[in-house]
Amino acid sequence: MFNQLDRTISAPDSTAVLGEIASTPAAEVADIVAAAADARHTWAALPVAARAAMLEAAADRLAGEAAELGPLLAAESGKPLAQAEFEVRASIGLLRGNATAGRRLGGRVLPTEGNAGTEWDLAYTRREPLGVVAAILPFNFPVELFVEKCAAALVVGNAVVVKLPLEDPLVVDRFHAALLDAGVPAPVLAAVHGDAAVGAALAGAPGVDAISLTGSTAAGIAVAEATAPRLRKLHLELGGNNACVVRADADLDLVAAEVIRGRLMMNGQACSATKRVLVHASRHDELAERLATALAAQRLGPATEPETTVGPLITPAAAARVADQVEGARGQGAELIAGDAIADGAYLAPCLLAAVPTGADVARDEEIFGPVITLIPVADDEEALAVANASSFGLMASVFSADERRAVALAERLEAGGVVINGSDNYRPPVIPFGGIKLSGTGREGLGYTIEELSREKTIVLRRFREPEPGA
Repeated sequence: MFNQLDRTISAPDSTAVLGEIASTPAAEVADIVAAAADARHTWAALPVAARAAMLEAAADRLAGEAAELGPLLAAESGKPLAQAEFEVRASIGLLRGNATAGRRLGGRVLPTEGNAGTEWDLAYTRREPLGVVAAILPFNFPVELFVEKCAAALVVGNAVVVKLPLEDPLVVDRFHAALLDAGVPAPVLAAVHGDAAVGAALAGAPGVDAISLTGSTAAGIAVAEATAPRLRKLHLELGGNNACVVRADADLDLVAAEVIRGRLMMNGQACSATKRVLVHASRHDELAERLATALAAQRLGPATEPETTVGPLITPAAAARVADQVEGARGQGAELIAGDAIADGAYLAPCLLAAVPTGADVARDEEIFGPVITLIPVADDEEALAVANASSFGLMASVFSADERRAVALAERLEAGGVVINGSDNYRPPVIPFGGIKLSGTGREGLGYTIEELSREKTIVLRRFREPEPGA
């Protein structure tokens, strides 16, 4: 169904042509979904053990390719090499983890014995696939999220049509090929590639039973509006403007290290990056000095060079937008004390905005998708909570304090899907449920959690299955 290879994939800084991929005409998407719908029943009828074995076989193959896939991911995404290599290794581990989680998937025996009138019945549940899952991937963690969504959907018995990220599809395509070579039928795991028109065609195609999307809040809202008449299951991980609360008693060396790590991952292009640092006013200047020093030590350069800690943004337009946002914040009273906020193609040196007024756009809902830290001084815990919770987003948050009991009390009042105490809020090991509230999305991802989101629980009842004891 695909055209011949017709789209060239280049590095974000345009220094190299990395490969080609076939575009999918939007008009063909409905036929691809229909083929997936036809194939899903045979796939779902396979034992879980057979589906899990294919995930493990793909992982075995990819493990032998990891040494070349890491540098390729760095080159196509702009992600620094060490981060790209980690993403490839972790994604291979996620394939194996989903195979294990699938093998352990089970239902529940329900307590009918304790209810008058059903005491001799047997009732149990089982997990069943939803049908055809449309998976829509972002550019920032493309391989991890391909596996996160597709492996979970496949092992529980769904068919998947996945839209590869437009900017960096090459390593994802290799993972897709490995699963097909391991035995997953092509209609059961179909890949499409194209622009927003292809995404819209996929989201609206008849036969799609669920949509798992990681992307902007605007994209999530558009999908929700377009699919509302069909009441499709939506699994959405969207934007974030994470708040980091730094109390007066916090260890500022720890804060600086964790904020730098949490903010600069993927060059600041992460939904769960540390974006708003709400610091007690008495510690603002001291923290600003530490952060400025740490930013000055960063190495800006090509993603494939091992010394690079901040690579190019995904496109020159993305870098220009971040530079404009920094200037907009300065116009609202923020002080630029590190970085020059000048885009050089796709490159933008890390910036620090200090003394950001609590009423500035970046202090509430303007998400900067790039290597920019904003320091917002607050008078006390209550003001920190008020500013943090005033945002329409609620993905992750963090609290730094020497008083852990007080930190927990604040964590329980922060409106976010998760809160980390004395660590970066950019925290996503696969064993925890990850996801947001408010405009940051709905549903949770993680080993086992994604499987639950992309399956349903069916109840089966056997009336009078158990025999009463004589005289009962």
